[in-house]
This record gives sequence, structure tokens and C-alpha cells, in this order.
Amino acid sequence: MKTTILIKENRIQLILEPETAHDEEVLKVLERLPCCYRAYIYDCAGGWTRRTGGYQDLIIVFDNKESESK
Repeated sequence: MKTTILIKENRIQLILEPETAHDEEVLKVLERLPCCYRAYIYDCAGGWTRRTGGYQDLIIVFDNKESESK
């Protein structure tokens, strides 16, 4: 399973990209957790990372608690 961590504006996103059928089965269990959603993340020209409405990757979002309380 490939992993990517994106950190931006008090938000950490852990992206899990399945590479095998077993990985996909694990993500089906994890997607039931709160703060998770499915999308497709890909690298594009210029070093940017983009997200589309596809369904392959699992994204787990961790927000900074300090920014939530303000």
C-alpha cells in the first residue's frame, strides 16, 4: 500500500492507495471510521498533487484541535 501525508493549514491528511486486492479489503474496513472518505489522488505536472472524485484512495483527515476551538 502506498501512503502519502499532506499537511496544510492545520490539517493533516493521510492518503492510503491500495496496490493489491488485500489492500482494498483493508481500506473497506477503515473507511467506516469517522473523518474518512474515498477519492483519487494523483501527481500532475509541476509537482502538484490533485484530488478527483474517483474512488480508489482512502483519505483520513486529522484536524488540528486548536483551530477547531477558535
